[in-house]
Amino acid sequence: MASFRSRTFTEYLQIIWRRKLMIFFIAAGMLISTFLIIDRLPNVYESRATVVISGQQNDRQTVNARVAAASEKLMSRAFLEPIAQRLNPYGNASSNLDAAINQLRQDIKVDTTYRSDFPERLTVSYRHTNPAMAKAVATDLVSVFDSMNEAMGKQITDEQNSVASEIADVENRLRDMGKLRAAINERQRAAGRAAGEINAARAQRIAAASSIETLTDKQFALKQQIEEQKRQIAEQQKIVKTAPSDAHASSSYGVLLVRKAELEAQLKDYATQYTDKNPKVIQTRNQLAEINRQIAQLNAGGDQNGAAINSAEARELRSMQRELSRMETELAITERELERKKQSAPASTVVASRPSVPFIASTSGSSETPPEMQTDYETLRKRYDSLLDRQEQLQRAQVATAGLDPGVFQIVDMPAEAGVPVGPNRLKYRLFALAFSLGLALLVAMIIEIPKLYSIVDDRDVEYYLGVPVIALIPETVAPVEGQSRRLLLGRTVGLLIVTALVAVVFLLLKR
Repeated sequence: MASFRSRTFTEYLQIIWRRKLMIFFIAAGMLISTFLIIDRLPNVYESRATVVISGQQNDRQTVNARVAAASEKLMSRAFLEPIAQRLNPYGNASSNLDAAINQLRQDIKVDTTYRSDFPERLTVSYRHTNPAMAKAVATDLVSVFDSMNEAMGKQITDEQNSVASEIADVENRLRDMGKLRAAINERQRAAGRAAGEINAARAQRIAAASSIETLTDKQFALKQQIEEQKRQIAEQQKIVKTAPSDAHASSSYGVLLVRKAELEAQLKDYATQYTDKNPKVIQTRNQLAEINRQIAQLNAGGDQNGAAINSAEARELRSMQRELSRMETELAITERELERKKQSAPASTVVASRPSVPFIASTSGSSETPPEMQTDYETLRKRYDSLLDRQEQLQRAQVATAGLDPGVFQIVDMPAEAGVPVGPNRLKYRLFALAFSLGLALLVAMIIEIPKLYSIVDDRDVEYYLGVPVIALIPETVAPVEGQSRRLLLGRTVGLLIVTALVAVVFLLLKR
């Protein structure tokens, strides 16, 4: 055989069509067996629960950690083992607990819905052939969120009690520290007032001592001046007594006589012009009378004292006497004032010398509280503010959010017993079985017919291999041997069908 002749697609279909009966029986047997298996598949029911996460946006890390912990706990052996032992959903918990736990993990599905990077919703579902069992297992799965909410609620309550206790302790410490600071401030203010009073008293004593000393010095000086003035007056009196007694020799007397002559001449002049009631006449007469009186006094004084009272020595004596009187008056006033100062001054006032008394520094300008106490107070104050903020956060965590119960995990859709199965999808399985049966039948037919591709089948093969045209075709006649071959082929086909049926039976047995 030189080479294999290439065949057309139609020829391949003709070769396969020769085995149409076999393909039909094989496909029909496989299709019936798979349909029986698909019809006997049990229905699967799903129980679903929806859990909303209501944590704060500013506490994302904590919420993410709690969601991850809840998801891991749902798949943990410690959580699934009691469910497998108590409910026994697969009937093999007593014999093979590990297989039951693994099957539970396969049938449990937890989906987390995120908004940005914040978990918003958890969907927990469980599938089982028994809807009541599916609901029971899903209810146990959801109970983990209730237990976590209770644990977190208890933790929040304990933390609130701890924070409240610490707040009370800090308040007591702040109250005691405030009383201590008030006492310290009061003592410092009292000390400041006492120091001010002491300083004022000392300043008063110093001022009184200085005033007394000044008055004493003034008294001593006035006494010395009075003594000196008296001595000078005595000497001046001697000078006045020894002075000449001619009063008419004095310059003032001459002046008076000249003035008298002028007034008399003026009065004569007025007599010719004015009457006696004229103011000028009256004024001139009064001046003339005064001049006459002074002249008469000078004449009388000179006669009595034997000396001129209006002399320079007499005037000097009178001035010295007036100065002495003034000094004596000032001395009397000074002595009275000195006596008053001595009576009002404290007993410890030293008059002899000015005391050097240091002033007590006032504490009003200094810090009223020690630095250590101020630092402790500020630290406690900051701690108190942080505790109040934490208490407010804990209170907000317990407040219901959007009408839901307090807690991070809000179960908004409890597990329910499903009335409609969610699987299996029998239509999909039947389509797959049909495609599989036809493919298997075609594969068997091709395996049987492939060897014939290398043999002479029709006149085209004869013409191809011999290289000469075919003149005529002899009709096919069936000999007894060939009838036996066809019966053998039919028997093989029936055997193949039986094998196919046996395969289906084996599948059913394995499924059961």
